[in-house]
Amino acid sequence: MRFENQVVVVTGAASGIGLATAKAFAAEGAQLALTDISAAAISSTLEAVGGDALGLVGDVSDPATVHEHVEAVMDKYGRINVLVNNAGIIRREPTTGVSADDWRRVMSVNVDGTFFWAQTVAVRSMIPRRSGAIVNVASTSGLEAQPNSASYVASKHAVVGLTKSFAVDWGQYDIRVNAICPGVTWSNLSKADYQKNPQHYATRIPRVPLNRAAEAEEQASVILFLASPAASHVHGAILSVDGGQAALSSGHNPARDD
Repeated sequence: MRFENQVVVVTGAASGIGLATAKAFAAEGAQLALTDISAAAISSTLEAVGGDALGLVGDVSDPATVHEHVEAVMDKYGRINVLVNNAGIIRREPTTGVSADDWRRVMSVNVDGTFFWAQTVAVRSMIPRRSGAIVNVASTSGLEAQPNSASYVASKHAVVGLTKSFAVDWGQYDIRVNAICPGVTWSNLSKADYQKNPQHYATRIPRVPLNRAAEAEEQASVILFLASPAASHVHGAILSVDGGQAALSSGHNPARDD
C-alpha cells in the first residue's frame, strides 16, 4: 500500500484520467479529496472509489473556490501530501475562429486552475511541512502543436512551464513537482472530442508507434509512480506517456511490417 496514510487531492476526478487516478490511489490506501465541477459526477466518483473520500464541487479556475476546497481538505485531514492537477478542457476549432470566451475559458481552467491549486496547497500545507508531491497533467500538446487547437496547445505549454517553475522554486522545501504529457488517451473528454472530430483520430492514432491510444489507467499508473517514493529524485520532469508519439515527431508514419 504505497499511499497508506497519505492525503491525495485529484482535480477533475470524475472521469477519464482523473477517475482512473482516484481509483488507483484508493487501491493503494490513500485518503482522498476529489474535485469536479459536477456535483452528480462527484457523487458517482465517490461511490466508485469507496472509503471515506471527500468530494468537492466547484470551478478550479476560481481562486476563492480553490481556497475553500483546500481549507475543507485541511479541516478533514490536516495535511495534503499529494496534489494531482488533472482538471482540463479542450476546444478544437480553427484558430481564426477562436472566440474570446473560448480562449479565456480554456486558459482559465487549464492554466489558472493548475496555478491556483498548486500555489494554495504549497502555501497552506506542503511548504510548512517541508514535503509533498505535485503531478500536473499536461499533454503532448504541451510539447508540440496540433491543428486547430491553439487555446489548448497554449494552455498545455503553460502547464509545462509552470511545472518547471514550481520545481525550481519549491525544491528547497522538498516538494517534488513533475508533469506527464499524455498522448491520445481514451477518456470521456477524448471520446466526446472523437465524436466531433473523427478524422483527427483516424489520422493521429495510426501515427502512434504502439499503434493504439492509451487507456486512462495507463496514465494513472505513471502519475502514481511520480507521486511515490520510488520517484524520490525525479523533479521537474516532463514525461511523455504517448506510445512513442514524441519519438516520432517528423510527421512520417511509423514502419509497419504488415
